[in-house]
Amino acid sequence: MTTATAAATVPATDTRVAQPHARDRRLPRLVDLLQNLFFLVFRAAPYPTPPRLVRIGNPGRRAPVLVTTNYALTVQRVTRALTGVDCWLLVAPAGGMNVWCAAGDGRFSIDSIVSILKTSRIAELVDHRRLILPQLCANGIDMFEVRRRTGWTAVFGPARAEDVPEYLERGKKKTEAMQRVTFTHRERHEMAIAMWGSLSLRYTLVPLLVFGWSAAPWFVAILAVLSAAVSHGCFVLPGRTFVQKAGVVSAALVAALGIAAATGALAPWAAMQLSAMSFFGGFLVGSAFPGYSPYWQCNYSTVFFGYPDVQLHVVEEGCIGCKLCWEVCPVECFAPTDRHTYELVNPDLCEGCMACVIQCPTDTIVNAGATRSCGT
Repeated sequence: MTTATAAATVPATDTRVAQPHARDRRLPRLVDLLQNLFFLVFRAAPYPTPPRLVRIGNPGRRAPVLVTTNYALTVQRVTRALTGVDCWLLVAPAGGMNVWCAAGDGRFSIDSIVSILKTSRIAELVDHRRLILPQLCANGIDMFEVRRRTGWTAVFGPARAEDVPEYLERGKKKTEAMQRVTFTHRERHEMAIAMWGSLSLRYTLVPLLVFGWSAAPWFVAILAVLSAAVSHGCFVLPGRTFVQKAGVVSAALVAALGIAAATGALAPWAAMQLSAMSFFGGFLVGSAFPGYSPYWQCNYSTVFFGYPDVQLHVVEEGCIGCKLCWEVCPVECFAPTDRHTYELVNPDLCEGCMACVIQCPTDTIVNAGATRSCGT
């Protein structure tokens, strides 16, 4: 984790490695395969890697300095995306969590940035004082506070690591597409597997205790079906909340089980057990899914009552048109007005990350939901 004081003798982690013989590559490949499987199934679990300075390519004293968290999967994907780019990557301590979750949880904070700046001694290796932060940490890190406490100017890069090379080529200018999160079918499939792994690990004990050992594999299978159906059908399934959407899928499973029992293909008692596990699994998947998606809030008010805690409002008189809210919002909630200010045009898209509230330099964006909950 330590680095030398001269660029010529930096013992930072280097992504350039010698190529081993073919027979020597088998074990690392197996380890990588097992690690990737773990990330795929249990990616919700923290998986820390040591905070450090990573040297990518052949960075000079004017090379860009990027920051990410010490979640092993994030570091792996960021370094892969930066292949061919000469830059420095600061891996900040954040409890082994991904950027968005760690910033929202307070584990990836300005203190994390202060820590990695000091321990990496990056200031001795570059002539500038500019940091490129991941955009998805805007929900927990105030860029103005970073400058006040560290003397480094911070800007938010793209939402996705894959866009960083193009962002740097464009002179550190983002397109609107670089600012927005996506939720493609491939990404939904990854989240479905991650959700299935997490829920299976945490809740299979319940049907096991109630129905016995034979129920465990059936419950895991039911969770797999529900996770896949809700993830891929999140935009089309009927229901106001995801508990309701998952309930629709559970009801379809129970109907199929009822038909199987009526035709003699399944014993009635077995059908009852599987039906109970289907409804229980549906509640778990519906409650968990918003937390695995980039588009929806995850809180108990949404799950149980169908309305969000976060209800943002822009006080137009205080807006100075800095467009930070528009830049850090991952889901296109804001748009410019003809008065050179910004307004909240798509409140239904808001997923409650609060990045706009934290970054607004004039405190113009307020949470009306929180105000009402206080009785004012």
